[in-house]
Formats: sequence, C-alpha cells, structure tokens
Amino acid sequence: SSQRRRGDPGRGSPRGRRGSPVIGACLALAIAAAPPSPPVTVVAEEVQYLYKEGKVVFTGKPLVTLTREDATLTCRKLVAENDGQGRIRRAVCTGDVKLVKGTRTVTCETASYEEATTRVTCTGNPVLKDGESVMRGEVLAYDLADDRATLTAARGTIVPQPGLELAPRRKKEPAP
Repeated sequence: SSQRRRGDPGRGSPRGRRGSPVIGACLALAIAAAPPSPPVTVVAEEVQYLYKEGKVVFTGKPLVTLTREDATLTCRKLVAENDGQGRIRRAVCTGDVKLVKGTRTVTCETASYEEATTRVTCTGNPVLKDGESVMRGEVLAYDLADDRATLTAARGTIVPQPGLELAPRRKKEPAP
C-alpha cells in the first residue's frame, strides 16, 4: 500500500486524469515558444505522449495544423521532439505537407522544423509557389525569421507580380 504525501500530485502516467494529454501538449508548446520565441499552436485530432522518448505525436483527421506567427504548417502526422524542459526542439511533419507564409506556399512529402534556427526543411519533391511563380527542386530550406527560402537543384517559372516588375532599362543617350 503506497501513500501519497499531501500536495504531491503523483508522478508518472497521467492515467485517470482525462484531458491531461491535451492540456499538457498545449503547455509543452507554450513552453517551447517561451521568450524570445513567438507562441506556437497546434490543432490535432489526437495527441500521443511518448514520455520515455521525449516525443509527442500529433495526428489529424484529416490534418494537423501548427501555427507560428504568420506561418502555418499542415500535415497528416507531426512528431515533436522535446528537450529536458518540455520545449519543442524539432518537429517532423509527414503526409500532405504544406507550409504557408504570406503569399508563399510550399508543398512536399516531409518537412522538419528546427526551433534553434527557426528553419523548415522540406524534402520529397518540394514545390514553392509565390503568386504565379512555381519552382521545384530537391531540398527547400525556409528560414522563418528572415523570411528567406533556398531551393537546391531549382527549376521552374518565375512570373513577376503586378507592381513588382523590373523597371525597363533606359538607353544611354550619346554624349553631346
């Protein structure tokens, strides 16, 4: 017979405390976004905690949505790796992956998010769309803090957006 000390909420499994995993996930994500990082929110159909591995698995029906400032990452499954304080160090999205930031949309098979660098790396046929411009490549790295995308082995079509066309070059007039 084990006795619990007064004020000791108990340790270990959250069995018997309905709703704890969802609240815990929200708290873990809030902690992950502790200053100076902006808040991160996740919407998922199901959350599974793998305590011994330091991971949280989010699954969606149909999709999981992770939002950080003006960037939204959606996918069928998101596996987050936490540090010792429960903060998300890394998250991997798989299945129907889509990243939207401003006017840009990236689709791919797998996306990895690294909190330390605020970078999303997309592999598996990444496609970057910005307006009517469409670029494809092998690996796309999107730095969320600097709002900069780098695509390796890039190929595609760039269509200037209205109002952003390059100014026509003026012909030099011969000197008098």
